[in-house]
Amino acid sequence: MTSTFKPTLGNLHISLKGDLIGGADAMKFAVDLREQLAGEHFEHVEIDAAGAGFVNSSGLGMLIAARQTALEHGAEFRLNAPGDQLRHLLDVTKLTEILGAA
Repeated sequence: MTSTFKPTLGNLHISLKGDLIGGADAMKFAVDLREQLAGEHFEHVEIDAAGAGFVNSSGLGMLIAARQTALEHGAEFRLNAPGDQLRHLLDVTKLTEILGAA
């Protein structure tokens, strides 16, 4: 998994590509997100999941942790463009509204 961070006018836009399966990629993502949020105040953190492939429970945990981190820094969180597999996972776990999936 790779992540791209783009800060613009009070918003932090993050694009994800590849499988979200935890491990070293998830750890790097968590560190990178905290660094971005510590350096500047953002009103919104939006994750574009259109490029995400397979998502397992660890990947889902990564998204939940990202939401929590955003909220701790006073930013609203939204997950955009989840693919079919991620959308199904969110529906089954009843996390669609919590993660603001659109």
